[in-house]
Amino acid sequence: MKRKIKFTIIILVIAIISAGALIGQYNIKSEAQPTVKKKEQESFVTIVDSNPLTVSTKKVQVYVDPALYSTTAETANDYVALKESPNAKSATLVNLYRGEWGVYLASQNDWIKINSNDGKIGWLKKENTQIMTSTRKVKPTLTQFKVVLDAGHGGIDTGAESDDGTLTEKELTLQTVKKIGAALEKIGVSVAYTRTQDNYLALEDITKKSMAESADLFISIHYDKYDYDNGMNGQTTYYYYQDDKFAATSINTALQKNLALNNNGIRLGNYFVLRQSNRPSLLLELGYLNSDSDLALIKQADFQDKVATGIVAGIQTYGNELNLNQ
Repeated sequence: MKRKIKFTIIILVIAIISAGALIGQYNIKSEAQPTVKKKEQESFVTIVDSNPLTVSTKKVQVYVDPALYSTTAETANDYVALKESPNAKSATLVNLYRGEWGVYLASQNDWIKINSNDGKIGWLKKENTQIMTSTRKVKPTLTQFKVVLDAGHGGIDTGAESDDGTLTEKELTLQTVKKIGAALEKIGVSVAYTRTQDNYLALEDITKKSMAESADLFISIHYDKYDYDNGMNGQTTYYYYQDDKFAATSINTALQKNLALNNNGIRLGNYFVLRQSNRPSLLLELGYLNSDSDLALIKQADFQDKVATGIVAGIQTYGNELNLNQ
């Protein structure tokens, strides 16, 4: 419920700011108290629109020069130290993975202060940061809510394949997102797609699409394959940021009610399309193509319709808890 708490905090901040402005209008002063000039502080939340109420915050992305890390193997260069104070010799609070986002708090000389995903407040060298303003809607209606759907893989990247050769992940994901999109549009949700044809997209382009569309929720659809046949089965919902945990729970619970697949629950997933985006993001694995039990269900004519129905229900639950319909 952390997201709900954060929205409540935002409303409180807005109320406090409004109250302060009102007091300022009346210029209430006491003759017995001298006027003290207050130090101006930067607000972390800024109102940018009123219908729906939209606020912006500064976000900081952990940056590592691409020349310093490998795209095929994880190394120490994938991480950047979050320091206790703006000093290279100060204690390291945590090592943050490249591409990860935090909330901007302040700057001092060549250092940026952030609140990280796991709640650690510390300092990053400015050279290891990229700053971007991110907007969020507060209490939008479903017709103001926007979902970006990503059909995993595509083009030369076929993804997983069933052992009998009848199904490929790239085809299944595209079929599934179209079903989901149509179902969401029926309840008034705005939908955008990363791809609508059999073409390959770089992971960077997928996350850029999600951010460019200012998605209220990004969902990447996938099907899985284990190292050996029938080694795993079921559906799994992945998230990266703690703020997205409730969205993951809502979608996963609704899918469990609609699908006969075993439910593996929600899990942290350090996937590029989750970590690199500052939009609420989920990645769904909808069964294993080399599991006999899963494959039989996936091949059923109404399977993808049930997926779409589950995701619609999950988004409605997510929306209701966030007061989207008020």
